[in-house]
Amino acid sequence: MPSETQTKSGTCPRHGSVEATRELPKPSFPFFVYAVRRYLAGKRPYRCPECGSPVT
Repeated sequence: MPSETQTKSGTCPRHGSVEATRELPKPSFPFFVYAVRRYLAGKRPYRCPECGSPVT
């Protein structure tokens, strides 16, 4: 399933200042399932693109 990528500047414990990312699902049918998946994805932390650890 294609997804949308959100980015945010943050600090990785290993790499210092990075542009962190997280994936959000694109709209799909049924809308209720999409809304729940998008809500849960929004709660996930942004991750370092090099090592995958959560950034602050």
